[in-house]
Amino acid sequence: MILVNSAMMQKEIIQLLEENGFKYTKKQGLKLFFETPTDDATTDAAMAKQLIKGSSFGAAVFFNVSVV
Repeated sequence: MILVNSAMMQKEIIQLLEENGFKYTKKQGLKLFFETPTDDATTDAAMAKQLIKGSSFGAAVFFNVSVV
């Protein structure tokens, strides 16, 4: 499971990651929790970070991704 911490563009982040195999599970404040598409959460966290950075809104959003 990974955690994306972001105050802005949460709906867009959820949609982007779900389109790429992640499964949104819950939200706690600014934290978005996702099930990963593979068993390697560290690699999946890096992939999620690259997906967000590479999106049209990624350059303007302050966020971090970590393994839970």
